[in-house]
Amino acid sequence: MDDIKLKIIPYFTTLATLKNALEDKRGIKLLWLEILLNGDINWEDHCDIPEIKSAYEKACVWYTNFRSMFDACVKRPPLRVMKGRVDNREYRRFIEVLNFVRH
Repeated sequence: MDDIKLKIIPYFTTLATLKNALEDKRGIKLLWLEILLNGDINWEDHCDIPEIKSAYEKACVWYTNFRSMFDACVKRPPLRVMKGRVDNREYRRFIEVLNFVRH
C-alpha cells in the first residue's frame, strides 16, 4: 500500500500514498473523492479495509447519481451501481475536485 500513488488527495494535502491517507483524518475525509475520480487503482481489492470500504460505497452512490456526467467528463472504469442519497453539503468540494481533474 506504500507504493499506491494518489492523484486527488495530494493536491489538497501533503499525503502522497494510500497508506499516508489512511493514517490522516484529512486523507480519510477525501478518500471517497479519490476513489470516485481515480480509476487507475482497483479499489475493490482494498475494500477489506473499513475506511476504504466506506469511502468506496460513498463513491459508488455519487457515481450512480451522476453517472452521465462522469461518463462524459472523467475517464475511469465504471463503479458499482449503488442506490443512495448524496449529501448536498459535499457538493461544493465535489465540484472543486472535478474541476481539478478536468484540467
